[in-house]
Amino acid sequence: MYTLLRIAISCAVILMTSSAALSDGGLPQFDIQKQCQKTQRAADELIGTKNPGAFDSCVRNEQSAREKLVERWATTSALDKASCVHPTGYSPSYSEWLGCLDTRDLVRTMRKDHPESTATSELCPKVNWQKDGSITSVVACQQR
Repeated sequence: MYTLLRIAISCAVILMTSSAALSDGGLPQFDIQKQCQKTQRAADELIGTKNPGAFDSCVRNEQSAREKLVERWATTSALDKASCVHPTGYSPSYSEWLGCLDTRDLVRTMRKDHPESTATSELCPKVNWQKDGSITSVVACQQR
């Protein structure tokens, strides 16, 4: 029992530390060219042919997405950063991180502008939110 408690506490400390590092630090960085080379190799293998413009397009897209993320990083919430930005994931991508943040912003705006559209929803789990779009609670599904 004592060992399980120590493991749980250690995991909590690691998660809090990594979340704090992500939210307090700058935008995580990775080697765009290296990542785009990996992406192009995987796509070439999947399709069976080479696409010579794919690498340059990937680099341009990633650099553009990174610039946009840098601009909005200071105003992005720690929750959104933790939900969308995964620098140690399988294939880090500024474009995917930006898309995730944009989607979260859009959903919040939709909830704020149209709170009545889901107020009577019986979908499971039931998500309740405030008028500003932030989630206040989630009610889990009942097992049948």
